[in-house]
Amino acid sequence: MLFGRIETLMTRISIGLALIGGLGLIFATVLTCISIILKMIGRVANRISDASAPSWAHSILGEEELVQLAVGFALFAVLPYVMMRRGHVTIDLFAPVFGRLGNRILTLLGEISLAVIAYLLMTRQWFLIFKKARRDDDLWGELFIRGDWAEIGDRLRDSQISQIIGLPLWPTYIVAEFCTVIFFMVAVFCVIRATRDLFSKLPVRL
Repeated sequence: MLFGRIETLMTRISIGLALIGGLGLIFATVLTCISIILKMIGRVANRISDASAPSWAHSILGEEELVQLAVGFALFAVLPYVMMRRGHVTIDLFAPVFGRLGNRILTLLGEISLAVIAYLLMTRQWFLIFKKARRDDDLWGELFIRGDWAEIGDRLRDSQISQIIGLPLWPTYIVAEFCTVIFFMVAVFCVIRATRDLFSKLPVRL
């Protein structure tokens, strides 16, 4: 069945992306532990001897930025899986009051709301990657049509960088955009799934 195949595909994509996102959490954990160990070594060395600690015995430069990027990637990567599994926070306090039909309608409305949020995230990331051209600059569309890749590269290099280590941020926006595109695709599928569940289980009227 076509719907079942699409559901299997979306599930596999979301699971795979979530597993890759888990690597971001592992990286952030390992980096934090190494930075703490190095800092402790430096403090112990200062207390034991009058000489200063080794030059390498200090926290890793830009640790906070790298951890922030890694955790951010993990959060973006897990969004499709949470959407697919309906793992977002729900309040079931009034669920018995609405009944099955009412709850299915609420589920559909919730899926539509999350799909709108996914769309807003997706479009916002696009504008973070490609800043609006200045008055005297050519538009991004014109540069792509002409194939002026040198100018495109210069603009990307002149975009935002991190404050401590000077890491360009536009590649991170591209990764986040890829995750939000998958998130939006899964959200649209979830809307279709909720709509299908709603009407397929309604009683047939003669």
